[in-house]
Amino acid sequence: MDERLPQYLHRPVQILWFGSDEFMLATSTVFVAAIVGGAIGWALILALLLFIPWKRSKPRGYLAHLAWRWGVVSFKHYPGPTQTRFCE
Repeated sequence: MDERLPQYLHRPVQILWFGSDEFMLATSTVFVAAIVGGAIGWALILALLLFIPWKRSKPRGYLAHLAWRWGVVSFKHYPGPTQTRFCE
C-alpha cells in the first residue's frame, strides 16, 4: 500500500494555485455553471470569485468547523456543537 505525504506537513495540498478544497469547489462550480448557463451560470462564477478571497482570509479549517457548528458534519471523538460542558 503506497501513500503519499506532502513534503511539509504544515502546508496544505495545493493543485495549481488552489488548495484542495478550493479546487474541488472551483471545478464543480465551473461545471455546473457550464451546464446551467445564462445569468445563473455567470452568477455562480461571480459567487466563486467572491468566495475564494473571503475563504483565504479565514484560518485553515474554518469551513469544516463552520459546518460542524451548523451540525452538518461531526468530528470523531469530539462533542457536538450544542454541548456546553465536556468531561474527558
